Amino acid sequence: MYWPVRLASILAAVGGCFLLDALARGVDDYARRLIVLAGIWVILSVSLNLINGITGQFSIGHAAFWQVGAYTAGYLSVTFHGKWGIDGLPWMILMMALGALMAAVAGLIVGLPSLRLRGDYLAIVTLGFGEIIRIVVQNQKPLGEAYGMNVQPKFQTVWLVWLMAIVCIAVCRNLLRTAHGLPFLAVREDEVAAGAMGVNVTQVKVTAFLIGSAFAGVAGALLAHYEGFISPQMFKMEQSFIILTMVVLGGTGSITGATIAAVALFYLPERLRDAPPVTGAALLGGLIGTIVAVVLVKRTVDRFHGPKIGAATRYIGSVVAGIVLSLALGAGFGMIPKLASQSFEAEKLRMVIFAGVLIILMLIRPQGILGTNEFSLDWVKSLLRKRKAVEA
Repeated sequence: MYWPVRLASILAAVGGCFLLDALARGVDDYARRLIVLAGIWVILSVSLNLINGITGQFSIGHAAFWQVGAYTAGYLSVTFHGKWGIDGLPWMILMMALGALMAAVAGLIVGLPSLRLRGDYLAIVTLGFGEIIRIVVQNQKPLGEAYGMNVQPKFQTVWLVWLMAIVCIAVCRNLLRTAHGLPFLAVREDEVAAGAMGVNVTQVKVTAFLIGSAFAGVAGALLAHYEGFISPQMFKMEQSFIILTMVVLGGTGSITGATIAAVALFYLPERLRDAPPVTGAALLGGLIGTIVAVVLVKRTVDRFHGPKIGAATRYIGSVVAGIVLSLALGAGFGMIPKLASQSFEAEKLRMVIFAGVLIILMLIRPQGILGTNEFSLDWVKSLLRKRKAVEA
């Protein structure tokens, strides 16, 4: 039964990619671009999760590998497209492969000298490497310097982006579900103990950097050929922090958690671009109501030790109380002319709201949305079994 189920899941995944592509053709260009970018962010977050979450390293320079893949594919397309007798999908596959190869080489370069470093020291090295790559690129005339590079031909296909996202998820998942993934988990838990048990710690770390950076290079090649333009400003330090945030919020070590967080955290700021302006009264009321809801939820997390159904009821009640309080206070503050007349554009507040959501999630659930768990039917069944055992 194993192989039929595996084959069915592969066919379903591929079919889902083409179905999403068909649905994307019925929406406008902006919505289709968001679908593509969401897939690219999934590749980035899941690939970084292999380094940070599964292997236990602390890399915050993932945007550098993304940039290497983008500029490799962009430069080769601009320089050699039409000269090698390859076009269309085969050319795009070749660019993804070469972008992955060069990003993997960059991962090897930053991985080998940093093997003796851990924690904050490794983070500083990867962060510095990312900035070095960006500064070098923006001073290279063949790469467009600080202005950027126009990339031709464009390859704006939704199914290919999400197919690569599924491949990235599948590779990391299969790595964890087989004996090959045990050394990665062992290094994450305790490097010294893993080495004492015969695990080649150096090989594990290098392999994690190679695979993670290679998939980041694929994401870069996809971005370059979809947008048709890349610049060093697209790969700044903040991008690495956002990718790291997706990994942490999804759950360090959880592949499905990183996927969910990538889509959610990418969608939230983009959705706020089209939100209507808010008054000062509504903003102040919402802020106070949110603080009250967070305090109530945090109190439940810290002090309630009853059954899960009781905790869930308290969570829902806390959120409802926060919403009601926000609406009531908003109406009350609306009677103050100064607050009622002052208006704030949601687009200017979107990154503030984004940061606020991150702070709230870290206060309530510091281990991330799923922790180290993977969302699956088996996981849901295990939660239900635990609840029944507690109630009994």
